[in-house]
Parts: sequence; C-alpha cells; structure tokens
Amino acid sequence: MAQRIVFRNEKGLTLVEVLISLVVLLIVFLALMQTALVAIDSNMRNVLRDEAINAAEMRVEEARNLVFTVSTDTLVSDAAPIAGCPAGFPANGLLVEREVRNIPSFDFCTNRTVTSIDAENRRVNIRVDWSWKGESFTHTISTIIRRQSG
Repeated sequence: MAQRIVFRNEKGLTLVEVLISLVVLLIVFLALMQTALVAIDSNMRNVLRDEAINAAEMRVEEARNLVFTVSTDTLVSDAAPIAGCPAGFPANGLLVEREVRNIPSFDFCTNRTVTSIDAENRRVNIRVDWSWKGESFTHTISTIIRRQSG
C-alpha cells in the first residue's frame, strides 16, 4: 500500500477572498471616479465664472469710455433686445460669446443699467447671466462714473 503525502499550504488566497478584494477595490475606484467628476464640474463652473467676470469688466470698460459731459451724454442703459438668456434676465442687453475650453461659443448675457446719483455722478451696474447644465448663474459688478469736464 502506497502512502499518500498531502501538503497543506495555507499561505495563499482562496478564490472567494480574491473576489471579495476585487469587489472592495471596485467600490473604492467608483467613489474616486465620482469625486473626480465632481471636481471637473466644479472646475468648469469656476472657469465659467472667471469668463463672466471678464465679460463684466469688458462692459465696464466700455461704459468708462463713453462720453459723459455737460453737453453730450452717451452713457445710457442697454436698449437692444436680447433673447435666449436665462429666466429672470432683463429683456435688454448684449450677448457676449466666449471660447471656454472645448466650447467654441459659450453665451453670456450682459445687461448695463445706468442710474443717476446726482448731476455729476452715474452708477453703472453690469449684470452677467449664464446657464450651465440647466442651472442659471449671475454675476453683478458696479462702478461710479464722474462727469468729464468739457
């Protein structure tokens, strides 16, 4: 009768242990992917906000370059109608298109409102609205412009 020798090697992993560790790794990687997607979306919102600020600053510079003297006053509110802007945006304004990342023409709706403080000073408010993934955003910037002498 031949004697049978059985080696008991308990240093390895069973198939069940390998499968459980793979499932745990899958769950961790899915959570990391979700975190990356949230970070990418947040980054894009920040880039769009920065572009909206640039568009508002551009409109403020336009207003500062308009003539506002005793005899001539071209510093007025926007009067041109604008369509396709987020809900709640004023009916008048200017559409500013910017290239943002891989989007060739992203639309920002801008509106300039000029109010008279006194005979020498005007307040200029620039409102910029845009939509991203069905959500509307707004940025407002204000400045005061003094009448030029002459």
